Amino acid sequence: MLNVVHGWGMNAHLFDDWSNELAQYFQVNLIDLPGHGLNHTANLSLGLDTLAEEASQIPKGIWLGWSMGGMLALNLALKKPQMVDALIMLCATPCFVSAQHWPHGTDADVLKQFADNLQLDVKQTIQTFLALEVMGVKDERSQLKVLKEKVFERPLPSEQALTAGLQLLKQVDLSTALKNLAPTSLWISGRRDRLVLPAAMEQAAELCGGDYHMLKGSGHAPFIRQAADLTLLIKNFIRNLI
Repeated sequence: MLNVVHGWGMNAHLFDDWSNELAQYFQVNLIDLPGHGLNHTANLSLGLDTLAEEASQIPKGIWLGWSMGGMLALNLALKKPQMVDALIMLCATPCFVSAQHWPHGTDADVLKQFADNLQLDVKQTIQTFLALEVMGVKDERSQLKVLKEKVFERPLPSEQALTAGLQLLKQVDLSTALKNLAPTSLWISGRRDRLVLPAAMEQAAELCGGDYHMLKGSGHAPFIRQAADLTLLIKNFIRNLI
């Protein structure tokens, strides 16, 4: 079982096209986080223990977390390793905000700006976030078009979930716990990613002894234009587990 978790403000529908390719090799389970997509009426907890307990209700397997979804999958792997056969972090980090011990994180002011904008216009705030996800990639406009279509074909995330998600991104720091990560891990970054810097992911992989790979042509959403490369990395990683 390959459990796939999306990021902040998104939904599992983003992975539909890519999951068709993944499904040739794995049993794929696309998960909408609480407050997102088809699960938009649920509340997203701020408690890491609660989040791990909720995630453990999903059948065990290999967990693939993208962006904020990676942080939550990592939290599950640390708190309930028996539920995680292996962990794949896609453009995801144990600590989103920069700190003295975590120099490659994002400035906290970025999250504050998103929080302020949420009070004015939820949809526009998500659109701004989507633009950051593809900024700097070769076919920026076409990738942004794909993201917008997928995101807005599902109900907008609830304001509660969006606000809670920003708080999680601001507050959660699992970097010091990485040395205790039991499941084997794969860390995949996009060279042009402006939200989760490759240097942060490389540092995280080193701290837990995980495998690190960088996709040179990708930004924050490699599954749009480099799905085949991404699938190959995952296939090879899982094959080596057997």
